[in-house]
Amino acid sequence: MAVALMVAGVAGVMGQTPDTPISSRGIVPIFYDVGPAGNVTCDQAGVYEIGSVRFQDSNQYAGTAGSITWSTTDSKYVAWDGVHGGLAIILKGGSGANVYKYDANYTYDSGLASPPNQANIIPELSNVIFCWNPSERACEWIGESAWAAGIRYSTGGSWSTYTPYVTGSTVTLYAGETNEAGTVHFSASIDGYVTMTIELNDGWRFEDVEENFKIQDYATAPSGNPAPGLFAYKGYATEDSFSIVVPAADYYGVHINVELERCE
Repeated sequence: MAVALMVAGVAGVMGQTPDTPISSRGIVPIFYDVGPAGNVTCDQAGVYEIGSVRFQDSNQYAGTAGSITWSTTDSKYVAWDGVHGGLAIILKGGSGANVYKYDANYTYDSGLASPPNQANIIPELSNVIFCWNPSERACEWIGESAWAAGIRYSTGGSWSTYTPYVTGSTVTLYAGETNEAGTVHFSASIDGYVTMTIELNDGWRFEDVEENFKIQDYATAPSGNPAPGLFAYKGYATEDSFSIVVPAADYYGVHINVELERCE
């Protein structure tokens, strides 16, 4: 049962005002003006079987809540990952609280935070409350090799592709040759450099391996099966999207290690 909370000076209906920041996956939090000493309970957030306070001081930066794994950045921002049957995450840092709510189709997110204060600064978290229903699904992440769409390196070898550079273009990122895992955008060349932005579709994430993206620039069209481990620009991406600045070139090989979530 939802519990009404009476707070002096609260305007409007509690819990009905969208606030900021919006999460990385586009979830708009519900703002609760609870005052410096107040808090939001799982009963107020919705109907959830389980609720647990997991963050109560600045010395605890990560943990688990049922099947949910979570962590913080700068004691302000929360990222989480896991399956559930419905989830609400309550974050409080100042006089207000934000509630981010998810249905079972969401299994990860980041960029969650408490409401900005009057100076428009996001305060450090004082506590985080997870409220959830157990999941009835069995999910697993399946690794796939992905390439930016383009021309095959070899007609008789692997399906690996390289991409002719077109200023301002966006191409599909294909995993397992036919699955659309995301997009790759190529900016205009500025002072001899191009910004490349990789964005993943819902249900996909960067694989947790040491170097999950590898990029090679070419002055002429390449041939033969590529060796991504020898590519010039490599690194580790963790969010749903990332950008990298590389030298301007006529062609690029863009190889990404991704994972697809499959649930039964």
